[in-house]
Amino acid sequence: MKKLFILSVVVMSLYDSVFAVSSTFEKAIWIPYWRKTEGASTTLEHLSSLTQISPFAYELQTDYSIKNAMKIESEPWTTLISDAKKKKIKIYPSILSYPHNEKEKNIQYLLFAQKKKRQAHVKEIVALVKKNKFDGIDIDYEAKLAESGPYFSLFLQELSTALHKDKKQLICTIEARTPPESRYATTSKKILSKVEYANDYKVIGRVCDQVRIMAYDQAGDDANLINKNKNAGVEYKPVADIEWIKKVLSLAMWDIPAKKIILGVPTYGYKYEVLPRIGTSTQKYSRIGSMNFKYADELAKNLNITPVRNSAGELSFSYATSTGINGEQLGGMK
Repeated sequence: MKKLFILSVVVMSLYDSVFAVSSTFEKAIWIPYWRKTEGASTTLEHLSSLTQISPFAYELQTDYSIKNAMKIESEPWTTLISDAKKKKIKIYPSILSYPHNEKEKNIQYLLFAQKKKRQAHVKEIVALVKKNKFDGIDIDYEAKLAESGPYFSLFLQELSTALHKDKKQLICTIEARTPPESRYATTSKKILSKVEYANDYKVIGRVCDQVRIMAYDQAGDDANLINKNKNAGVEYKPVADIEWIKKVLSLAMWDIPAKKIILGVPTYGYKYEVLPRIGTSTQKYSRIGSMNFKYADELAKNLNITPVRNSAGELSFSYATSTGINGEQLGGMK
């Protein structure tokens, strides 16, 4: 049996309405370079409804250089940026940093901790922004070591000061933070005293002009919600439970002004294969891919299925098949 969790359709349906409703809210999108044709054309189609765009233009390398991954000086980006500027839409390209192992995390840590490296990095970013006449930059540096905290704060403070001298803005993209009392199944003063974060919300709230919170890929981040659903006998595989998002925002707004916060929402869902565990009454869930709303909607219609809201407030549906993940036949299973 395959089970399809369209975990973020609730967000996607709202995403469509964002383009149709005029409001005072900032409306921004990230544009991936690995889907450049589709990303650029979709953005151009809805450009008039946006207030800012952030192409995933740059990547921080392990030698501390900034790679122009998007080749932003070439098409289709030149046309997109030109049209955006004509409509006075702000352009904040993203610099991405995501270390994949401890070695890379330590390399990232040294960039923040060593003054000369940190200041050189700040200068390179400012020069890049000025050269391309961007409105600012989006810093999306993830998976940092907790001990990076004080030095990452210094980096943001120095970058903010340097950008503001040229009337440019600093956008900070950060991971969602689950309150400790929800993240851990059991807590105590001792446990809470040991919790450390690389992102200092107080500093970020002060020096960043805008803070984008990546409120998605919740997975197992909220032990309370996991246990609540487990006790109710509900399979819980959320991308972004609405209750979790409320917790994330409530925590963030203690230190980050609400007017600076932009909620990053997912426009995708996950597909799982569900098989019975041999010798038990439980089921095994194997995630086999992701998909967008169009794919999921068409699949549901072809199967004559009406998706329903699950306990996370997200649309989901399941269907039976005799074909396995790799196309093999699963016998008499339906």
